[in-house]
Amino acid sequence: MKKIFGMLILLTILGFTKDEKIGFVDSRRIMEQYQATAAAKVDFNEFVQSYRDSASVLRQNIENIKSELEAEKLVLSEEARLRKLDEIEQLQTAYGLFLESVFGTGGKVDQKNDELMTPLLKKVNDAVKKTAEQEGFTIVLDLSEGVYYANNDLDLTEMVINELNLEYGPQTIPGVEEKKTIAVFPFREENTEAASDNSGEWMQDQVYRALANFTKQYEIVLKNKISFEIVNRGYGINLEETQAFTIARALQCDYFFIGTVTKFGNRINYTMSLKDVATNTEIDKKSNDATEETKLVDFLNNDFRALLEKLQEE
Repeated sequence: MKKIFGMLILLTILGFTKDEKIGFVDSRRIMEQYQATAAAKVDFNEFVQSYRDSASVLRQNIENIKSELEAEKLVLSEEARLRKLDEIEQLQTAYGLFLESVFGTGGKVDQKNDELMTPLLKKVNDAVKKTAEQEGFTIVLDLSEGVYYANNDLDLTEMVINELNLEYGPQTIPGVEEKKTIAVFPFREENTEAASDNSGEWMQDQVYRALANFTKQYEIVLKNKISFEIVNRGYGINLEETQAFTIARALQCDYFFIGTVTKFGNRINYTMSLKDVATNTEIDKKSNDATEETKLVDFLNNDFRALLEKLQEE
């Protein structure tokens, strides 16, 4: 991700004097708590996954032809064998070019990241400038860039976050309970085919995408925080339920989604459950299966909303 600011954001470029009022922000925390970031991350992950799927198809085509060549090598003529080898070489070249064009420097993934992040970064910079001007600060430092000490009275981070999230409605309303926090864990991949297609993370991304529509009602723990905790604790992607509860408590979640997924050819079976962290219990769960991705997404969204409604009834 591009850096949000340089070491300094100069709101005026007049000479620095002892009378200048200097503040600071934590840009990492701003991006984590800016609600637009969650939807952007889901969009980005979905985009990347679609190209991973395409790459998987291309790679499988190559493997299929290699298998055909191996199975038929005793009956193929030399000319036919050379044609097969030439076909494999051409496909491998095309596969390499595809990967470079998508995942290489300046490729489609980088372009998508710029497309999603550029407007968010502009809004962040505008919010920092507006907040600093309102509070009388001339210079704002980015704490994440290496500011070793700063008085908390100079911290503008929370004000900037509130300014950015105004479009999502009030963050706190007098007399109304604070928003509950929800996380989504990768679904446990129950067989090799599901694991090879990264089905667990794909399901996680779909739930995050659906959850992005409920940022006014709930605080959403970003996926990168979940991933960091999983790696940092050495759990591995196929979490045990007890491990998920441990991470959820560490991240101060109230609830979380988790599930299992199995894949057999085109058919995907899943179970999705909603957990209550405080009581260490399951609120409810849903199971479904489909052979078409569009139907699978529809089923998943319907089950997600049913679980969320169950939560809202409590």
